[in-house]
Amino acid sequence: MLFTRKTFLILTVFLIFITGLRLTVLHFEKTIKHPIAKKGTLDLRGWEFPKSSTITLDGEWEFYPYNMITTEKSSALTKKRYLQVPGKWDKAFPADDKNSFKYGTYRLQILLDKNIQHHLELRINEIRSASAIYINGHLSAKIGNPANKEGLNEARSVPYSIPLPTDTNNIEILIQASNTGEKGGITQSLHFGTIEAVTNRTLLSIGLQILLCGVFLVHGIYAILFYFIGKYQKGVLYFALTMICATFSVLVADDKLLFVWFPMPFEISIKIALLSYIGIAAFLPLIVKHMFPVYKNKKVLFWFEVYCIVYSLFVLGSPSQYIVPTEKVFLGGVLIIGIILSGSILKFAFKQTQDVIYLLLGCLSLAANICWLIIRDIGSFEMMHYPFDLMFSVIAFAMFWFKRFLRSTNQTKELADKLQLVNQHKDDFLVNTSHELRNPLHGIMNIAQSLLDDTIREKNKNQYDKLKTQITIARRMSLMLDDLIDINRLNQGTIHLRIGSLHLQSIVKGVTEMVRFMFEKKPVSIITDIDDGFPAIKADENRLIQIFFNLLHNAMKYTEEGTITIRASYENETAYIDIEDTGIGMDEETQKRIFLPYEQGNMNKTNHEGGFGLGLSICKQLVELQGGNIDVTSAPNQGSIFSFTIPLETDVEHMNENYFTMNHFETAATIADQTESNSDVESSSKLNKPKILAVDDDSMNLKVIMNILGTNYDITVVTNASDAMSTIKAKQYDLIISDVMMPHISGYELTQYIRKQFSVSELPVLLLTARNRTEDIIAGFQSGANDYVTKPVDSIELKSRVKALIDLKLSIKERLHMEAAWLQAQIKPHFLINTINSIAALGYYDMEKMQRLLQEFTNYMRASFDFHNINGEVSIEKELDLVRSYLFIEKARFGERILINWELSENLNFYLPPLSLQTLVENAVSHGILKRSNGGEIFIKITETANEIEIMVKDNGVGMEQMKIVEVLQNPLNISKGIGLRNTNRRLKNMYGQGLVIQSSIGNGTTVSFKIPK
Repeated sequence: MLFTRKTFLILTVFLIFITGLRLTVLHFEKTIKHPIAKKGTLDLRGWEFPKSSTITLDGEWEFYPYNMITTEKSSALTKKRYLQVPGKWDKAFPADDKNSFKYGTYRLQILLDKNIQHHLELRINEIRSASAIYINGHLSAKIGNPANKEGLNEARSVPYSIPLPTDTNNIEILIQASNTGEKGGITQSLHFGTIEAVTNRTLLSIGLQILLCGVFLVHGIYAILFYFIGKYQKGVLYFALTMICATFSVLVADDKLLFVWFPMPFEISIKIALLSYIGIAAFLPLIVKHMFPVYKNKKVLFWFEVYCIVYSLFVLGSPSQYIVPTEKVFLGGVLIIGIILSGSILKFAFKQTQDVIYLLLGCLSLAANICWLIIRDIGSFEMMHYPFDLMFSVIAFAMFWFKRFLRSTNQTKELADKLQLVNQHKDDFLVNTSHELRNPLHGIMNIAQSLLDDTIREKNKNQYDKLKTQITIARRMSLMLDDLIDINRLNQGTIHLRIGSLHLQSIVKGVTEMVRFMFEKKPVSIITDIDDGFPAIKADENRLIQIFFNLLHNAMKYTEEGTITIRASYENETAYIDIEDTGIGMDEETQKRIFLPYEQGNMNKTNHEGGFGLGLSICKQLVELQGGNIDVTSAPNQGSIFSFTIPLETDVEHMNENYFTMNHFETAATIADQTESNSDVESSSKLNKPKILAVDDDSMNLKVIMNILGTNYDITVVTNASDAMSTIKAKQYDLIISDVMMPHISGYELTQYIRKQFSVSELPVLLLTARNRTEDIIAGFQSGANDYVTKPVDSIELKSRVKALIDLKLSIKERLHMEAAWLQAQIKPHFLINTINSIAALGYYDMEKMQRLLQEFTNYMRASFDFHNINGEVSIEKELDLVRSYLFIEKARFGERILINWELSENLNFYLPPLSLQTLVENAVSHGILKRSNGGEIFIKITETANEIEIMVKDNGVGMEQMKIVEVLQNPLNISKGIGLRNTNRRLKNMYGQGLVIQSSIGNGTTVSFKIPK
């Protein structure tokens, strides 16, 4: 990221702000002007001590190396030297002194005015590393144990305060100090002033340090929470550890609050301080690295961390006399390398990261703090603890992190919105795809089924098995498509329930028959254990069937052999239904997720291919929508028990009569009596009405059927399949309307019984079903049904389907009658007699012509009774041979009364319905030209074009009226006239969509033609 003018301006303003703030605080500390100690004396006579500020005892102090002085009368006072305070005491010792343990005494005399009204106090910040203070010859305070021998020295260094006497105008301060190492003595300024001023300054310094620690701890705590709540990101953990180390680094510096609150040996305090600094330097590059994983030189970072770990182990395991002398080199190296590495990583981040301005502000604050520390050490002047630079730095980095988090959250939200949109598109795609796949999938099923049912082409067992497998897979895919559509409707809340009273036995019976059809070859038996007097339940019939089907289908899927048992009980207005199988079972983990979408059991333990895993999820949602719940109990290799609840029907007014055993036969009798009374009133009109038998265990449905169909049909109603079977044996019907879900004997079983006696055309069956899913429809058609109607019944749909099936039955009757008449009409008795007489007559005078006539007659008879005529089409060559034989016979009989003209296109090669051209020619001869005394002429023309073939037969016979043409072609009741033309016309329409075209008038002959498209 390049520095823009705006970025540069912000950084400049911020730098001016933090520098100005620092200078303001520094100026505030230096506003009190006071004398500087000179040659061991600080003259404060005439000085007015302010209550709000302190003064420092900086200046030249007397120093007595290797002397522990306790009084001003000591003989060692003659060996005094002058030493700048604060500062190093190395110059006070001989240059060739190689002893690491040093000790000495500082002395300062303060001159005051008499009768000072204020209580004064002295604040010591740091004296290394053990000290004792004598005021006017009396021991006032002691930290550690300063001694003149190293073995007796006890190091401890914490800030402390000492009250000063006010009853004298001359205060002598003697400070004994001892230390092992180079930097000993008074290293920081001593503050002097009123108790109020010293206390205020001390509390202010402590407060600022606690404030900074609070900032560090807050950031550290929320980082730890993010780490454990989130995904255990290492960068967040490193940040938390850095904040903890930074907190310790504040607590061990300046007022050394940690050691004040928790006194501990000097050895441990040194280790804690160094480890806190090492931790900051070690974790900082790791934080930056995980924030910006763009730094490629991982080896340098790795070896730096190794160096930090080794140095930390050295600090932990070594005594202070080895640690302190090496801290400048080792700790300085850690800090410098850590800062350089962090800066190197940030350099890459500046080029690629958004919101880099926060990083720049944080780095600028950190750099300012480091610079001021360097200036303080080089300039050797006192500054109160200043936390704002580090606070600004942490806050800036936190703002960057929060900005990134907010951006990530927004991106996550946007991504979630996009994912929801994509998920919606996915659902729409699946639904649309499911709808689009239905047609080709059903096409595949139909083609495979047609090949399977083809009896003309032989198939070996391998081909047969493959076709069965293909159909099975296609049906399974159809079920999966239905599940996809249902789960989408459930997710969108578009499932509409029709809650009503239902007979549980009827539902279970119908579904079990449906499942048996699908798994007819599997050695699994379904056992139903439901009492006949089980009360009505309150549910949606269609969805309850779907629940049972999915559960039974799932049980069949995971049960290779054994039993599936359906049980039902009720208690406290709730029905409890269990479906138990002896299948492979499932473990606890599978049970927890089995009702989730797209989840399945262990497919490795079954030979059945898996689906989408939506069936049980759909069951759960459908059960809950109807006020129930579902659960599973299972164990591996011990089967499964799926249990669900459905409310019982508690409103008696909404219960159907058939749910009460006592009223069951009364209802049936009542409907039967109504039917008989209607029959008595309209007995004469019902003699010609089609007869329908309606079967349903719900009397309300029977009443609905009677109200819809009663005026046009003769309807008989029964309320169970057993009565229907008896009624069918005693009486003939044109149509059976049966409900699918009936107790004891289902509609499927009733249809199978009917098909054992009647074909689909002899007695059509219309099933009433609550569902129109593929598996229901297939089960119905496989049992032998002709059609189905979904409940609740639509009157127009029911009337249309009933009419279509009745018309089918009547048309089959008519067709059988017409075909018999048509076959009889092909060769009329007088034609045979006259032809035989002609052959006999020719035998007396023209044997050769007789033989020719006999040969053509033989050809004609053979062609007329050819079994190929029952096929849909014959070749034009065979049809023309038949016509020529017929015309030769008629020509021999009638001679010059018949003239024939042909106009045929060359190389004719097409197929047409059998006897179609011969019928036209015979009609032209018999009903056209031979009706005239002089006979006439017949013109036969076949014209072939690019798109069609036109066949025309024209005669100049007697012709006919227009009414006669309509009667011949359209009157199906009068089968004594025009059977040949009418039959040919119907066959042509069925095959080509267009029939005969007849043009005729009285005395002008007739032209009959038809066209065959290519």
